[in-house]
Parts: sequence; structure tokens; C-alpha cells
Amino acid sequence: MENQSSVNLRPFLLQSSSYQVWVQAIARILYEAAHGSTRFFMPLIFVNQLDFSATEVGIATGIGSLAGIVGHFLGGYLADSPRYGRKQALLFSALLSLVGVFILALTPNLPMLIVANGIMGLGNGCYWTAADVSVIDVTPKEQYQKAFAVLGLANSLGHGLGVVVGGILVSLVAEGQTLFLSCGLILLMFLILIQIASTDNRQDVAENSDALQGFAFAFKDRSLQIFVLINVLFTTYIALVNTTLPLYFTNFISASLPQGASLVSVANLFTWFYIGIGAVLQFPLVHILTSLLNIQVLMISMLLWGCGFFLVWTTHLVQTISVMGMIAAFSVLSITTAIYKPFATAAIAELAPESLRGVYLALSYQCWSISYFIGPILGGWAMDQSPTVAHNFWIATAISTLFGLVMLYVLKRYQDSSNPVHAQ
Repeated sequence: MENQSSVNLRPFLLQSSSYQVWVQAIARILYEAAHGSTRFFMPLIFVNQLDFSATEVGIATGIGSLAGIVGHFLGGYLADSPRYGRKQALLFSALLSLVGVFILALTPNLPMLIVANGIMGLGNGCYWTAADVSVIDVTPKEQYQKAFAVLGLANSLGHGLGVVVGGILVSLVAEGQTLFLSCGLILLMFLILIQIASTDNRQDVAENSDALQGFAFAFKDRSLQIFVLINVLFTTYIALVNTTLPLYFTNFISASLPQGASLVSVANLFTWFYIGIGAVLQFPLVHILTSLLNIQVLMISMLLWGCGFFLVWTTHLVQTISVMGMIAAFSVLSITTAIYKPFATAAIAELAPESLRGVYLALSYQCWSISYFIGPILGGWAMDQSPTVAHNFWIATAISTLFGLVMLYVLKRYQDSSNPVHAQ
């Protein structure tokens, strides 16, 4: 298959059309620095400093995820609406997030904590849909993966920066809630950047187009239905890695290591070998795989998810090499996450008609809200059971990737039958 996807990443980044990609990448760093810091430190601050129970914080977080479902619909509607558009959706997202972190900084009780998480969930849903469709608007089809590799790197940098700087700030101030005011300042910078530098580059949008009708059309798209089912698996795996795997390694693996070895910090391993490796390999992986069809790359990613979770399961078998097992598991899971993100977004962009990109992304991104609601509950239940159940949970998760591979094959066959000349 011969196309322009073999072009190196550097010329793509130097193209004039990539200006908006850079704007969204810088905005992503700011956005993830604020939200990543908030997500990471909110449980620690409210449980350890403000005497909230872990269950209360978990309820508030779960409600925030459910609000994200509404936020994705709202973001898709605003982004595809001729009256509002991508830029207005991003600005609305920034305002919602600002209100949310401000409430967090002043929250005295559970109801207010729930309100803050709900508002931030709405803002989060609006952001992801509008931001990614803004990049699709200015990127040639054959360059989708490279554009989202840039955003993937920005995401990792912002997340890491937020956690590191947030940790320093929390250690220096007596009132942990001050952190949320700092996150508010970062979000204000994000809002100003979008207002000044972001443009709306939608094409072929009729003035009388109806985004609500677009949702009705998208719901009937068989390819989208299959993709969403597959994407729930992918995003659930990412949710488990971010919320459950560190707990498993801490309570069931590190705790059983010989004296001295247990001093290994799971948080450090997560930072260096999950976030770090993914950031370093993001561009090379996209460059290597971009000649393949998006569905083929997602099959590779699904296979690697199975391998990664199998490695997690093996860490309890031989205690003397458990640390190496954790490093190997984090590394493989990091690589498969780095592969998944740009190619999944490119796949949904290819499915979407130009006038319904926001709608299609909004429906696809519902998977994140659903998975971050279900994944922590399912993983948390397994971690509360006996060690046998906790260990075998990961081999069961690895086996579930076989279903994902079958569904990806079904999607490829369906697309081929619907479009015999289908090509990336």
C-alpha cells in the first residue's frame, strides 16, 4: 500500500497546517498538568488531610466519570453545531474546569465534593471531543496517526509534569487544597491560549445542519457500534492499569518481597516504565506502524495487552524476580498504550463523515467514561478478595483480549465488505 504515511514526522511538524496541532499540543500539556495533578492528589488530600473516607472520595470520582458521559455528548453537540463550533466548546470546557477546581479548593463536605467532580467531569467530556476533532480538521487523512502521536506525547508530558510539580507544592504548603488553586491558574492559561491561538477550521458544515440528527445517524452506523464495543475493552484495560495495577503491585507483590526489595516504589516504576517509556517511544512506534491499516495496528495492540496482563499475572509466581516482572509488565503495557491511542483516534476519524466528526468522537469517547466507572469498581472488588482471586484476575483479563481480537477481525471484515476498495 503506497501512500504519504511513510513521510517522516519532522516534515509533518514543519507543515503550515500543523500550527493548530502545535496549539492543541501545548494546550494538552496545560490541560493534563491541571487535571492530572487534580486526579492524582485529590484522594490523598481529601482522605489524609481532610478526613474524608476513601469510599466518599470514590463515590465523588465515580459520579464525575458519569458526568463525563454527558460531557462527551455536550462536547460533540457543541463542536458540530454551526452556532458554536470547536473553539467555543473548548472555551466552555475550560470554564467548567475552572469552576470545578475552585470548588475543590473550598470544599468542606461530601455534597460539594460531588458537585465539583460532576462539573469537572462535564468539562472533561467537552474538552476531549472538541480538542481532537480540532486536530482532525487541519490534518490530512494519511497524517492522522502522527498528529495524535504529538498529542499523545503532550498528554504524557502534561500528566507527568502535573504530578511532579503537584507533589512539590503539596510538600511545601500546609493546606493541600492550595494545589487546586494552582491548577486553576494553569487552566486559566489554557483558556487564554485557546482564545488567542485556536481557530475553528471546520469544512462543509451547512448552516442548517443539526448535530442532534447527527447523533441519530451515528447510532445506526454498524461500524461505529462494533468499534465502540471494542473501545470499551481498550479503555477498561487502561483504567485498570491506572487505578488497580499499582494497588495490586503494592499490596500483593511488593509486600511479599524479601526484606529490602519491598523498598522499591511502585509509583516510581509506574512513572518511569509506564508513563516514561510510552512518552519516549510514542513517535518511533507510530513511524514504524503507520504503513499498516489502523485496524491491523489495533490488533497488534490488543495482542500486546494480553501479553502485558499475562506478565502481571506471572509476577507472583517467583518472588525473587518480581521486580523485573513489574518492570517488564509496565513496559509492555506502556508500549501497547502508546500504540493504541493515536491509531484508535485515527480509526474513528476515518469512520466519521466530515460534518459529524464531533458526534462520532463523542460517542467513541463515551467508552472512557464508562470504563473509568466500571474498571475501578471491578478491579477494586478483585483486590478486596483473597490473593488467589487477585492474582487470577489478571490472567482472566489477559484472556479477555481474545474476544477483542475476534471483534477487531469482525470489524475489518465488515468494513471490507462495505467498501471493497477500502484502504487507509
